[in-house]
Amino acid sequence: MYQSLLSSFSAQVHTAKSSYFHTKINNAPNTRYLFKTFNSLLCPPAPPPTISITADDFATFFTNKTTTISSQFSSPHIQETIQTTSTANTPLFSFCPLSEAEVSKLLLSSHPTTCPLDPIPSHLLQAISPTLLPALTHIINTSLLTGTFPTAFKQARVTPLLKKPTLNTSLIDNYRPISLLPFTAKTLELVVFNQVSLFLAQNSSLDANQSGFRSGHSTETALLSVTEALRIAKADSRSSVLILLDLSPAFDTVNHQILLSTLSSLGITGIPLRWFESYLTGRSFRVAWGGEVSKAHHLATGVPQGSVLGLLLFSIYTTSLGPIIQAHGFSYHCYADDTQLYLSFQPDDPTVAARISGCLADFHFTSLTRAVCQQRYAASLHKQTNV
Repeated sequence: MYQSLLSSFSAQVHTAKSSYFHTKINNAPNTRYLFKTFNSLLCPPAPPPTISITADDFATFFTNKTTTISSQFSSPHIQETIQTTSTANTPLFSFCPLSEAEVSKLLLSSHPTTCPLDPIPSHLLQAISPTLLPALTHIINTSLLTGTFPTAFKQARVTPLLKKPTLNTSLIDNYRPISLLPFTAKTLELVVFNQVSLFLAQNSSLDANQSGFRSGHSTETALLSVTEALRIAKADSRSSVLILLDLSPAFDTVNHQILLSTLSSLGITGIPLRWFESYLTGRSFRVAWGGEVSKAHHLATGVPQGSVLGLLLFSIYTTSLGPIIQAHGFSYHCYADDTQLYLSFQPDDPTVAARISGCLADFHFTSLTRAVCQQRYAASLHKQTNV
C-alpha cells in the first residue's frame, strides 16, 4: 500500500509540474520571458556561494578536521604494513585480466557520471568506446598485472554541499564534502571490486552483521534484525539497552596500515595487496567553489568517497569490531559506519553498567574508533533506557 501511494504521489507531482510549466510556456508574453523559463528548467541556478568562504578555506577545513580526529588516537603498532598470513582457504595472489568484450560490458553498464577531471563527457566516452576499447583494456590489464593504480586516477574534485537547507550558509562546518572521481578510474575500480567481492563471498570473509553495501541487505533488514532481537528479549521478560555508535568522519579517517593488514589477514596477498597499497597512497583532492579551484591537498588516511571500492574497503576495515563487541556479551548490527549495540539482561542484573563501560572502553582504545565517539557515548549513556 505504501509503495502504491508513493507511486501515485510521484505521478501526481510529475503531472502537476508538467501542467504548470506547459501553461507557463504557452502564456509567455515575450521571447525573453520564454527563454528565461527554459533556462530555469535546463540550468537550475546553484545556491549563491558565501563570499567570505573560498575554495581554499574549504580544502583546509576538510583536511584539518580529518587530521585532528586522526591525531586523537595512537598509531597502530604493526610490524609490517603488508603481512603474509592468511585465514582464507585459497588466498588471492593475482587478478584475472579482462578481454575487450568484458571491458566493453562494464563500461556500457556503468552509469555515465561525469567528473570535471574527465577529458570528455562519460556518455560520449561510452558512445565511442569501440574505438577506445584496445587502449582502455590495456590500461586496466596493465594495472591488474603490475599491482599499480594509475597516478592520474588518484585525484578527486570535491564540491561542498550544505548538510541541510535551513543551516547557516556562512558557517563552514555546515558543509559536507562531495567527492567526484574520473569515470575511467571508477571503471577500473569496478573490475577489482567484482573480483575481490567474489573472493570474499567464497571465503565468507565479510561480517554477517553488516547490512551496508551488500546485495540483499538494506536499512530495512538491519532494522528488522535489531527490533526482532529486542522483541524476543521483551517477550522473555528481559530488559534491553541499546547504544548507537557513529564514527565521525568514518571514511576519511580509515588508517591505511590497519586496512592493508586486514586485507592480508583475509587472504588478499601478492599483486592484489600491492595494488590496494598503490590505490590508497598518493591521493589528493581539490575543492571547487564559487568558480575557483583550491590548491591540491594530499590524503594520508581514508578511503575515497564517491568511489566504487570505498564502501567495500570500509566494510573490511571494520570487521574487527565484531569480536570486540561479542567479547563483552553484546549483540550488534551495522549499517556502514552506524553500529547498534544491544544487550538483553535480567532486570536485577548488577553487572550491566560495568559490562557497558568495559565494552566502550575497548572501543576507546582500539585504533578503529575515534575519541570523538567516546565523548558522544559518555554524554548519551545516561539517556539510554530499557527497551
